[in-house]
Amino acid sequence: MSHRFILSVAIFLLPLLTACNVAQAFAPADTALSASDYITYTVQSSDTVGQIAARFHVTIEQIINLNSDKYPSIARDPSSIKPGWQFRIPRASVAASPDTSQIDMTLAARQIIDSINAARAQKGLALLKSDTSLTRIASDRSKDMIGRDYFSHYDPQTGQEPFLRYLQATNYAYRYAGENIAELKNDAGWVPPWLTVAARYNPTDLASEFAQGWLNSPEHRANIMNGNYRRTGVAIAIGADGRRIVATQVFSD
Repeated sequence: MSHRFILSVAIFLLPLLTACNVAQAFAPADTALSASDYITYTVQSSDTVGQIAARFHVTIEQIINLNSDKYPSIARDPSSIKPGWQFRIPRASVAASPDTSQIDMTLAARQIIDSINAARAQKGLALLKSDTSLTRIASDRSKDMIGRDYFSHYDPQTGQEPFLRYLQATNYAYRYAGENIAELKNDAGWVPPWLTVAARYNPTDLASEFAQGWLNSPEHRANIMNGNYRRTGVAIAIGADGRRIVATQVFSD
């Protein structure tokens, strides 16, 4: 059963937290949600959008989408939130994680980092340290691409760069940042469950596919071998039908 492996790369050389100066309006909030579908949360002085998303087990994208009609500035700069704002928080994740019990995604992500660090060590570069905030950002990116069925460094609705918004949403301090993404997907119109890409890969094989794909691509390898990078986060998401797997690796100094 045929399947495709697709890669994409983005590199950002940016001053501290001044990324994403994009003027487009963000997508309007999901008006299909009724009052019973969300709770109201009052933003505290120490909050970031990223912290709020982690607390309620939703994605940064969901919070922005659901509240940008009332607070338009968060679409342009999620770090602009202010104490006292009343955020609508979905009661349950709209893009709930599918059943991915057939693959240990945490193990696969760790093995990707190990493979990439082995390649960096051969070039005399410092090993990348796994960063909790970057891992969360990578997870949100992979889940968003699965949930909204797209594959790009740019939001299909606004043209903005979600990775940069997520860095802002978590008040993440950086000078250099980059992102590698890749996907595995079945091409055929119908695929039996036992032949989906999710069913055909164990964690080690999946990690090897993504890591070697990035290392074999000159653009992605340039990100991996960038000496400015010291921290990384890797996360994998799988479609509910098992026909599509998306991996994201993000980097920062």
